[in-house]
Amino acid sequence: MLPTRYETHAGFRGPFTLLETPERDWLAYVEGEAGGFLINDRQTVSELQTRHGMIRSQALTPEDSAKLIERMASEL
Repeated sequence: MLPTRYETHAGFRGPFTLLETPERDWLAYVEGEAGGFLINDRQTVSELQTRHGMIRSQALTPEDSAKLIERMASEL
């Protein structure tokens, strides 16, 4: 979970999934309103891997994520 203080972040452009094959090739799966598609272009996959690293560096720890979810749930 990303902290709520970020107005924008590396994951703002939408979800994606990184996949590694048994042969150690990397792929990305991107899903949007019109459907999903698999990406095997190395440059694009590399850019998504970089974005994934940025998201991880901005994300809360699991403990802090749980605290934030609990706080937000108690405000409902």
